[in-house]
Parts: sequence; structure tokens; C-alpha cells
Amino acid sequence: MTGNTFPPTGTPSAGKERWVIGADVISWLLPVKHPMIMVDRITGYRSEPLSLVAERYVSANEPAFVGHFPNMKLWPGIYTIEGLRQCCLLLQILHRLEEAGLLEGVTELQHRQMLRPKINHELCQQVIDFLKSSRPVDPDLFSLRIKLLEPLFAGALINYHCSLNNDDLHCWSVQAVVDEREIAKGTICQSFNITT
Repeated sequence: MTGNTFPPTGTPSAGKERWVIGADVISWLLPVKHPMIMVDRITGYRSEPLSLVAERYVSANEPAFVGHFPNMKLWPGIYTIEGLRQCCLLLQILHRLEEAGLLEGVTELQHRQMLRPKINHELCQQVIDFLKSSRPVDPDLFSLRIKLLEPLFAGALINYHCSLNNDDLHCWSVQAVVDEREIAKGTICQSFNITT
């Protein structure tokens, strides 16, 4: 299989928009639902090497800040870890969609969610049908070795990076970055069984 990159490598030509998969489509992809979705948008996917880049904006209005901590909006480290774990699952789901020849359909689904004209509704429906019939089983058992390097506060934009680790389809190298500072890094190993 040749490596595909979303967004394509190189500088986008005039009139081409940045490849982004937003929160509404992510809610189709992930088995978890709001308020536990810790990924706002996917900004890059690559099949060789298998990797994903995503983002999460930490708003001052997050429910976690009610008690963590009063008068200091300190983002819980477990939420950063959960965001990284969800990126691993998203990476595996996108890879399965690519193997099924439906990755372009995710872009069409994003365009449909944004009410764009000239949508390939048939392709969107194929993606939705694939996702409904290929439910990810998100087990509670996993191992991780993640080091939290810096505290994170409200108003931060977290950039998640996730890539396949040594050709093991169940282990990923992960990293969270804010303002070019690494705030977390490590490895997550988990078997996401995607049943068809």
C-alpha cells in the first residue's frame, strides 16, 4: 500500500483549504460521547508512517474546572492522557476507513456537517454505514507509560501527536504539545477491537 497523507504534503495551492475533521465528525468516529470527547479536531493523518495530529482547546468553561481547582483552572492530567488515548483510537479507525477505501468519505462527511454544496451524499452514507457496522470496542484495560511534564491551564490549545510504535498495531508513541512546549509524552498500548 502506498502512503497517503491528509492533508497532502506540500504547500496548499490558492483556493485549497486546510484538511480538518471537526468535532461533529469526531463524535461519529469515537464510541465516547460529550463531555468525555477530548479531541476537538483532527488536522493531519498519514498512513506511512501511520500517524495522526489533532487538537483540543481547553476552555475556561470546562466542567472539570469547577473543582480542579477553585480559583486556579488547572487541567487534570488524566484528561490529557485520555485525549492522547482517543487519538490512538481515531488513528486506528481512520486507518480502517482507508483500508476500506472510504477515507475521502470522511472529508465529504465533514463538508456535509459544514453545510457545503455539492456533497457526495452516497459516499457519506457509506462511511456512516461502515462506522455503524464496525463498532470499536473500547476496552477498559490498557497500559501506558506517559510522563506529564508541565501543568496545563485554561486557554491552552493542546496539539496531540500519535504514531504507530515499531509496527505493533496496538502500541503508539504519543506526545502533547502546547505553544511548542512538550507537556506530555510516552507510549500507550491498547487493543482496540474494531468488529465488522
